[in-house]
Amino acid sequence: DLTHIPSPRAQLLQRRIIFSQYLTALNSASSYPPQESGLVNNGWHGKFHMEMVLWHVLPFARWGCWDLFRRSMPGVYTQFLPSARERAERQGYSGARWGKMSDVSGNSAPGEINALLVWQQPHPIYLAEVEYRAFPNKTTLERWDGIITATADFMASYAWYNTSTGFYDLGPPMYSVSENTPPNSTRNPTFELAYWRFGLDVAVRWKERLGKHVPGEWIAVRDGLAPLPTAPDPETGEQTYAVYEGIEGMWADPETTFDHPSMAGIYGLLPPPTNRSVLDLDTVRRTAEKIKQVWALEESYGWDFAMLAMNAVRLGDPELAVDYLLHPMFEFDDAGYPVGGSRVPTPYFPNSASLLVATAMMAGGWDSNQGPKGKWPKDWEGKVRVEGFNPAL
Repeated sequence: DLTHIPSPRAQLLQRRIIFSQYLTALNSASSYPPQESGLVNNGWHGKFHMEMVLWHVLPFARWGCWDLFRRSMPGVYTQFLPSARERAERQGYSGARWGKMSDVSGNSAPGEINALLVWQQPHPIYLAEVEYRAFPNKTTLERWDGIITATADFMASYAWYNTSTGFYDLGPPMYSVSENTPPNSTRNPTFELAYWRFGLDVAVRWKERLGKHVPGEWIAVRDGLAPLPTAPDPETGEQTYAVYEGIEGMWADPETTFDHPSMAGIYGLLPPPTNRSVLDLDTVRRTAEKIKQVWALEESYGWDFAMLAMNAVRLGDPELAVDYLLHPMFEFDDAGYPVGGSRVPTPYFPNSASLLVATAMMAGGWDSNQGPKGKWPKDWEGKVRVEGFNPAL
């Protein structure tokens, strides 16, 4: 409740929160994930994106709307498990490989990006962990166990051991989450490496909670993944996190500083890794500052701004977090519908959903910050009324 804050920015954010709750419940809470324009138009030819499941469904969990969450979770993954296993086997992998764009059959829609995108793979593990945080019982563990097992089996199988470096690598060929990198040379994208490590770490702990055997391949890959790639800031020479390993022109070439700023997700969407040595917070801060300075946010859309907001608030800058959530390119119309802009059809409901995920994090904090301070702009503190939120991961 932001209504006690005498600030137009607070009132605008409150309006967006309320409209987003209403429109997300109407458009995204079915037995299947929605297409990104929900029920309003047919912008994606009736297809929905399994990569967007996280954004579409996660706000129901974070806002305590478990009846809406469970309409599709984990049921859609259970229904698609046979086709995901078949996809992995056909490509020579173990476990289940979740597709990108699909219909109710679970089959992949045609398209080069659809075939080579991988960042959606850990989504069910993330969603399962969020549910376990709210309901830490055997029912939750058993409900998700088969899906997590098949997912982690693929993730361990997909990573390949690079004898030259002694690390497990991801790709090529692959598209990173930004979908704008050359697939035949994209290797070890920063966000995917961090998400792979997170997913396998949760999968290991899931088996331990159940008292079951942990596959050695999961542990080997989790602990042996390549380091997060870095590139120097051309102005200072200090290291920042790069989009992927070996990228040329990072920060200097406009072709590398547009679309999704995925490096913000490794500390915004994802929690710090249990092995803290694999993430350098000074590098995270330098990367966030560089994104703020040079990223073509006029070319960004959707969940980029919420991910940047979560990264900012975790880094101790809630004022910047609100700036991102009210950014002119993160637009909502007078009826509360999220504007897609020139690149995606309107409405684009990942905007609404991601805004709710970010504000839930600001309301409930996260594991290392559950107190009343540090999550809202200083002149808002003591005036925001909050109840019912579990801390974010």
